[in-house]
Amino acid sequence: MHLLTTELFGRSMAIPELPRRRDLAGIGLSDSDNYARRLSDKFNYTNTFFHQEPRLDIAAAPEDLGRRFDFIIGSDVFEHVAPPVSRAFVNARRLLKPHGVLIFSVPYSLEPETREHFPDLHDYRLIEVNGSWRLENRTADGRTQVFTDLVFHGGPGSTLEMRLFSRNALLREFVNAGFAGVRIADEPQAAYGIVWPEPWSIPMVAYAALAR
Repeated sequence: MHLLTTELFGRSMAIPELPRRRDLAGIGLSDSDNYARRLSDKFNYTNTFFHQEPRLDIAAAPEDLGRRFDFIIGSDVFEHVAPPVSRAFVNARRLLKPHGVLIFSVPYSLEPETREHFPDLHDYRLIEVNGSWRLENRTADGRTQVFTDLVFHGGPGSTLEMRLFSRNALLREFVNAGFAGVRIADEPQAAYGIVWPEPWSIPMVAYAALAR
């Protein structure tokens, strides 16, 4: 919310301080209910989900949503998108108005490249066996793959970790998707309890256009 309010209004604001601006359109991708309900009171904002209504698959967003939104919040979502994840970045850019912003976070490392856990994912299912989960995949060329030691993140819906992004690969994804710029929001805001002791997994802001 610090990043969102700073981008929209030029300063950090608590949600109760926000003006009621129904002209500002936003969309959330499985946002926390802690702030989603309050944002819907302030803005023309809808929180969407992959597994329930209102549904939105950011990797296959409908064409009629193009250029509709002043902001998108994608908090720890893109690591769960089935490959190729580039579709999600392209759609996020397509959904934004010309001067819109994407408030974005995922776990990421400082390694040279993203680590895709299931690079050949095609026709797959998750199966629970004796209390443990495994992923069974049939590749596009007919091979069978079985993966164990899966990583799940908390929260509802499809929370299987598909990849561990690298910071450099993330920045390339934004550029390739047509974003005009990206800011790694590593500035400390101690007054709000925001301090980044490590240089990884820091939230980002992606800009549809640089002139705002």
